[in-house]
Amino acid sequence: MSSSTNPEHNTKRIVYLACDGFGQELQDSVEKHLQSNSSIEVKNLGCDTYYDAAQTLSKQIQLDDNPTSAGILFCGTGMGVGIVANKHKGIRAAPCENTMSAKCARAVNNANVLCLGKLVTPPNLANDIVDAFTNQGFIEQPKDDDGNKVDWWNNDVENFLKQSMQGVTNVEDKATTQATS
Repeated sequence: MSSSTNPEHNTKRIVYLACDGFGQELQDSVEKHLQSNSSIEVKNLGCDTYYDAAQTLSKQIQLDDNPTSAGILFCGTGMGVGIVANKHKGIRAAPCENTMSAKCARAVNNANVLCLGKLVTPPNLANDIVDAFTNQGFIEQPKDDDGNKVDWWNNDVENFLKQSMQGVTNVEDKATTQATS
């Protein structure tokens, strides 16, 4: 699927931001970077404990009716907010420390929340990771840093991914049912 046929590239994307105290400085830097992109509307949900920030952003993503909306969570490592965010149905949060992991999180896992850590990710790299995440579509062959298509992508991968979200939903439903039983 090319970016010209991917609906995510044809509409303004809302990106929600939230952080804890460790992530505040990195969030501020990324927010300025995102505001320079006219195809993105930034909504800052503020700073709180890592678990409350993750919950606030996750609930906002769940309520948002725009399938292209995404979230970015910030804490010390990106892991704490990711763990909490992933407890929410329909949230696919991915801590990423490089651009390829961000591209694969979107292309393969349909991640809708990126998690970054101020203690492990400098601002310039964070901006590159955010750009990789927001520009990559689901079931869209990622490119390496030199602009070359990754060589492991093929029709089998695409065919699997086309049905994978139903499998993820089934697992979420079973986990929810088991948790309430």
